[in-house]
Amino acid sequence: MKIKTLIACFILACAASSCIQDEALNSEAAIDACTGSDVQQAAIDFENFTIQLYVSKAADLAKVNINFQLPTGATIAPVTSHDGDDPSIASYNFKAENPRKFKVTSENKSFEATYNITLWQTEMPDTYHFENLSSDNPFHVLYEQDNTEGTDGSYVVRRLEWASGNPGFNLTAMAKNPTEFPTVQVTGGVNGGKCLKLETKSTGSFGTMVKMPIAAGNLFIGSFDTANALVDAMKATRFGFPFFYYPVKLEGHYKFKAGSQFTSNGTVVEGRQDHCDIYGVLYEADENVSFLDGANSLTSSNIVMLARKASGTYWPETDTWQPFTLDFELKPGKSINPDKLDKGIYKLAIVFSSSVDGASFEGAVGSTLHIDEVKLTSTNQQ
Repeated sequence: MKIKTLIACFILACAASSCIQDEALNSEAAIDACTGSDVQQAAIDFENFTIQLYVSKAADLAKVNINFQLPTGATIAPVTSHDGDDPSIASYNFKAENPRKFKVTSENKSFEATYNITLWQTEMPDTYHFENLSSDNPFHVLYEQDNTEGTDGSYVVRRLEWASGNPGFNLTAMAKNPTEFPTVQVTGGVNGGKCLKLETKSTGSFGTMVKMPIAAGNLFIGSFDTANALVDAMKATRFGFPFFYYPVKLEGHYKFKAGSQFTSNGTVVEGRQDHCDIYGVLYEADENVSFLDGANSLTSSNIVMLARKASGTYWPETDTWQPFTLDFELKPGKSINPDKLDKGIYKLAIVFSSSVDGASFEGAVGSTLHIDEVKLTSTNQQ
């Protein structure tokens, strides 16, 4: 769903309480989100009608569970059907054809949109250079890939498309170009290449209206649910990707400068300084917890291991690149089950933020965190 459509829907929803009228059939034809038991990450390019779907390397491509979130009344179907396709249970065969085309038809039958959907069986890469963009319109979307071809010659790769809060910030219409978003790729990296820049931004009058006055720059392993951004911002961030190893250490380089004026939900807090955040978290997914989110990514009882600065300590400000190292430590009473690990039941997330409490709309506009050359060390043995 494009930005203008989202804003229009929000305004109409606000007006509904004071004006009730007969509604015409919906004219939207779009895929707003993709979820499902097999889907770990869905990267939707709303401008070019392409979707990259990432599933566990152990997934059965002949029957991939995909639930398409569509506008009211819209319908979807593969352009070409294959044996094994069963829309009644949201199951589609990507073994016979990959990528596949899906056509969305609006409720009023007047509009259609055809999406090109590529499915990737994948496991996480373990080095992150922030050199590659899969999209720069309307904002930067970064990805990492350890190999240029799939490990089976086709669609099994060590590839990761990073998620950020940029889609939510897009709703504010505050950014006039891709470089004005909170999460961007910039030059000046550790080795002279590119790097990640995260900056806490004001969300302007739109943010004030919806009581979300700032947006921290963030980058994380997972996905961002734009449809939930205005309803529950914390739950819009979905952290984690299947992980098949024992994590040991997270290391890289950073620079950080705090903004000058700290605010909490739009109110200035004198004497309080902003801080950045860097952490890794391994957790066990179950029938109740498919993903961690901004509300429980550090508190969920499903967390098994955490790599983060000790509570009450923060990364110091620095104008020059400095190394950071974080060890993964088991939570009290927790252990890793090797059988569950092999099946991809554990998920791992890496999170960077320019404001440590930005998810609660606390931070300083202008706080800026640079990150580069990050490595995740893991082992096959406990």
